[in-house]
Amino acid sequence: MKKEDRDNIKRALDYNWPEIQRHLLEKAAQEASEETCEERDPYEPYWTTDADGARVLHMSPDAWWLKDFKREHVILEMPGFVFMNTKPWHAGGVSSLIRQVYGLRDSESCDDCFSEDDVRAHIKRFPLGQFIGMRSGGMGAGHVSALAITMRTSRPPTAPALSWREAIGDMTLSAHERHGDWLYGLEMAVRAMYRRKGFGSALYRLRFELVKYLNLRGMYAVGMLMGYRAYAEQMGVQDYGEKVIAGDIIDPTVTMQMNRGFRAEKVVPDYCEEPAAGNAGVLIVWDNPDYQPRAGDE
Repeated sequence: MKKEDRDNIKRALDYNWPEIQRHLLEKAAQEASEETCEERDPYEPYWTTDADGARVLHMSPDAWWLKDFKREHVILEMPGFVFMNTKPWHAGGVSSLIRQVYGLRDSESCDDCFSEDDVRAHIKRFPLGQFIGMRSGGMGAGHVSALAITMRTSRPPTAPALSWREAIGDMTLSAHERHGDWLYGLEMAVRAMYRRKGFGSALYRLRFELVKYLNLRGMYAVGMLMGYRAYAEQMGVQDYGEKVIAGDIIDPTVTMQMNRGFRAEKVVPDYCEEPAAGNAGVLIVWDNPDYQPRAGDE
């Protein structure tokens, strides 16, 4: 077989594996149903007994998510991965990933970690503004690998900065404004093993496209100054942030966001509790180049 043919086959498997796996599972369940005259759920494990009387367990550890996966929900694909708006069946994965990136065990308390119920509330309030990326095949298929949580607000980035808690209202995003003309980014996370593979860029792209689709003025957020810890003995966080904005210091979070098209406006002290960042961040803004003023706009 030619290398080009092998590459084409691999590419087809990468992008179509959910459908292939679903077909195989459903076919196996149908055959088992015909043999036993008992209907089988293709997504649930089941036992059969062979001719020697031995019991055999039939299951696929990666099949649980296929029952809810729908191709029409996919809005962006990468080889072996899909991105979509967060669905209720993703809630556990989103909550778990947030705790993981904060370095917390399931048994540890976390006032700033969104629970499964919180995530479901976000979906109900603003379904278009919640995003996840997940593996669509192989080890860990179906598990959330990346996420972004947003809301709409009429409060412009020029208004006095609020703390993270004040900005969101509560953990269910009660401050979300249905007709707000700015998209506010309040959480983004990528599983450690998938960083520097384009997942963050994909999530930014999806949010920028959402801003254009909704004809919002733009998007803003506060990027935490996660590189400050290395400079804490040399300068205060305000000075550090200003040097990052000026381009004199490269911060792993804020500089990356600036390179994604955001402009850095100002340092926001006491934004949220994050010792590595001195609890501070930088206000970052992206203006929608396609924004069309509405009636009543100044």
